[in-house]
Amino acid sequence: MDNVSINFDLSLVAQGDNSSIQELGSAIDKISESRGVQFADGSGSDQCDVFFHDILAITTLDEVDLNGVVLKDAFLVGLAIAKLKVLYIKNLTGGVLTIGAASEPIAIFDTPATEALVLPNNGQFFMTFPGDGLDLATSNGMLEFVHAEGGAQNVELIVAGVR
Repeated sequence: MDNVSINFDLSLVAQGDNSSIQELGSAIDKISESRGVQFADGSGSDQCDVFFHDILAITTLDEVDLNGVVLKDAFLVGLAIAKLKVLYIKNLTGGVLTIGAASEPIAIFDTPATEALVLPNNGQFFMTFPGDGLDLATSNGMLEFVHAEGGAQNVELIVAGVR
């Protein structure tokens, strides 16, 4: 897709004030921090050439293959991500969502075949893989989602990487 140009930015912002009135004045603790990642167009270090975003209807047990061609980008081209740079998941199931322990899991956990991440309803998980990214060719590309809410429930997924 030579005519596609990507600039990708996923940011987290923390802002707040905590103040307390003391006998000799007031004390204020402030936070104003921004964290996130930015990737220019390309396939090198700190670059990406594909991203995906959607709210997926997940059955009580679904595996999503980031290294296959089932998920499509906005131009209906299969993802087939070779190097994962960003993974963002938001649980919209209405209950607990368990992520991990797939048949060919992504190696985001120490023991990917048995360990899992448990997200409460509306919980969010955000992880970046700087530099060259996480090699999905050697660690597989499966995310397993399990919930007990019955029927298809929603999970928001954002990924960025290199084909």
